[in-house]
Amino acid sequence: MIFEFRNIAWFIGLILVQIFFIDFLDFGIYSSYFSPIIICFFILKMKLDTTVINLLIYAFFLGFITDIFRNTLGLNTSVLLIITFLKPTFLYSISSKEDIEKDVELNMFTIGLVRYLLFFGISIFLYHLIFFIMEQFSFNNLPILFFRAFINTMSALVFLIFLQYLFIFKK
Repeated sequence: MIFEFRNIAWFIGLILVQIFFIDFLDFGIYSSYFSPIIICFFILKMKLDTTVINLLIYAFFLGFITDIFRNTLGLNTSVLLIITFLKPTFLYSISSKEDIEKDVELNMFTIGLVRYLLFFGISIFLYHLIFFIMEQFSFNNLPILFFRAFINTMSALVFLIFLQYLFIFKK
């Protein structure tokens, strides 16, 4: 029961923070470079024993709700489904299956800071890169797309570390 409430709270909380806080940050002429997306944290933090079908359903609804509020016409939904599908590949590329317990949520306190930065960094970078490529629908200015993805990944990781220190209690 507590686990379900926490998931619902993270689901709603990440959407609210994304839509009503991060999307309203204004940095003047640099705002086009700064638009971090943190909603993928919900999917990436889920326990390893969560079924792929459940993860895809969560990803669909999370992306769909975000797309409605951000007016992005399915971009977040499609990219979040891709990231959800690739989650085990990213995770097992940085550690073996035996290193991480299946019934523990993935966050910086349970998998360690280095693994957290690698796993979440790769996943969030790919999320931003695919999002920006699909948004632009072109490979023109690829260095700028990589730069935007890198800047948004770094800012999203910093923001997520801050959120984890606030809302995840260390054991």
